[in-house]
Amino acid sequence: MRDPDRRQILFATVAVSASSLISAERLLAADLPKVGLVHPGPKGPIPSISAAVAGMAVLGHEDGKTVALEYRFAEGKLDQLPLIVRDLIELDVKVIVAVAGEALVAAARITNTVPIVSATAGGDFVSMGLIKSWDRPGTNVTGMNLIADEAAAARVEIVRKILPVARTLAVLVNPYPGNDELLSAMRAASSKANIKLVTLEIGKVDDLEPAIVDAKRNGADAVTSLQGPFFFFQRKLLADLSLKHKIPLAMSEALAAEAGALLQVNPDVPGCAERSANFVDLILKGANPRDLGIERYSRYDVVFNLRTARELGISLSPDTIKGSKVIE
Repeated sequence: MRDPDRRQILFATVAVSASSLISAERLLAADLPKVGLVHPGPKGPIPSISAAVAGMAVLGHEDGKTVALEYRFAEGKLDQLPLIVRDLIELDVKVIVAVAGEALVAAARITNTVPIVSATAGGDFVSMGLIKSWDRPGTNVTGMNLIADEAAAARVEIVRKILPVARTLAVLVNPYPGNDELLSAMRAASSKANIKLVTLEIGKVDDLEPAIVDAKRNGADAVTSLQGPFFFFQRKLLADLSLKHKIPLAMSEALAAEAGALLQVNPDVPGCAERSANFVDLILKGANPRDLGIERYSRYDVVFNLRTARELGISLSPDTIKGSKVIE
């Protein structure tokens, strides 16, 4: 037999072996329990999703080995969330992990049978009709409840600390579940700090600059925002506007300081998401979500952007930033 013939036989054998291996992997993946992860935002590295997946892996639920993870992103189009949830249900997922409040509400509206784990949603689940009680949900919804009240109050307190003469704080508001509670917490904190809160309703991106200009014209010493995907996606624009108009910005969203905001006091969303893996683990082992009490999570992070502070002429003492993260 000529060498080329031997090589052809060898290549054919390798190809058949590889094909068999791929087919075996596909069969294995088809037999694995499916876990859906739903996020209202764009595809890409999202810390909360990465944290939830890492948490599952620690508990032995690794993608492609013991579970098959199905990722779905709404790309900011919230009206697509119901379609995404229905798609996951058709795939026969064993549990849906809702990463963000919008995903949780959408999933709960579509199904009352497939278990739903809240990874990072805030708000009062009882008054929202998602569960019957915190200790025993009594529905297919369980998981984490991110409490942002303490972070919201801390943001006001830190603004007072870094701006001792501040008298007015403008709050940008865009509709989002749980924001009424956050605003109440901020009002209580501002009363103690002797700071007046002025709320500015934001409906679209084009409202941002006029609102900041109006806030400064009317004597606001700083601007802050309530939580929600709108402000998260506009954090860079907000940071740029705060520098343009020379007014400090304190945000509630992760990565805001990295985008240029002076101060970021945000709930520890990745930490909350990581703990949601415990609920996925229990459900995959046969637990009923109706019986799994909601875990409430209130940790938060404080981050300062020192470059922004210098540009705004604000001096941050070592005592002020002690124990916080800083961006040089």
